[in-house]
Amino acid sequence: MATGQTQLANLINPQVLADIISAELPNAIRFTPLATVDTTLEGQAGNTLTVPKFEYIGDATDVAEGAAIPLEQMATTSASVTVKKAGKGVEITDEAILSGFGDPVGEATAQMTKSIASKLDNDLLTAALATTQTVASIPLGGTLSTTALQDAIDIFADEDLEPMVLVASPADAAALRDEANTKFIAGSELGANAIVTGVFGEVLGAQIVRSNKVANGAPILIKQGALKLIMKRGAQVESDRDIVKKTNVITADEHYAAYLYDASKVVKITTATA
Repeated sequence: MATGQTQLANLINPQVLADIISAELPNAIRFTPLATVDTTLEGQAGNTLTVPKFEYIGDATDVAEGAAIPLEQMATTSASVTVKKAGKGVEITDEAILSGFGDPVGEATAQMTKSIASKLDNDLLTAALATTQTVASIPLGGTLSTTALQDAIDIFADEDLEPMVLVASPADAAALRDEANTKFIAGSELGANAIVTGVFGEVLGAQIVRSNKVANGAPILIKQGALKLIMKRGAQVESDRDIVKKTNVITADEHYAAYLYDASKVVKITTATA
């Protein structure tokens, strides 16, 4: 067992903190279950990546009795995405670290993890909103309803429902719950079937997530696998001292790229213009 005076260097170990953040970050990113996480590019040079992207086959069309259903060729294109860097830092005094009150270094690690995860969630939602599939099913002056949700689900034209999440504002989620009535399944009843953390409930097979990142009247329905999150490098943590103020600066950053991988798995629900 090591003996002697406890040094600040023993309490702030950037490598240990980096390992903690790297391990906890995937779970902290709320929308990770909707994306395919790719770490194969870690350690490779370059910050602009060419990635595959599926093109939408177009809306379904009316088919007469006995007529053939039109077949479309699935097209795969490529898109260029630029690796981004998300970072956050804190400054802690020596007194705070050495006082033994609470765990300022541990709290800083947790908050930096949460901060970076929130930024990645924002970018995943931004990527999802790039889809061209929309359905204007919320009446002008009305609220989100099961009819609007069903219209969005019908765009997928699934015979068997695949796992999907409706990201909606708290107001829209509450309106949908009230209108759905007995069709609404509370999030607490979903248990292990919950796709993402903090599920509000389920209606028509779509799990509802309340998020202030989405505007009222603009919910978005996302299937699993619609997004891709490329992690270019594991979380990096560095620390430095201000010898004048006797404070310790700790920063963490993550290099990543988030993009819409399959636009056919995302539908935006919008308000009718008339």
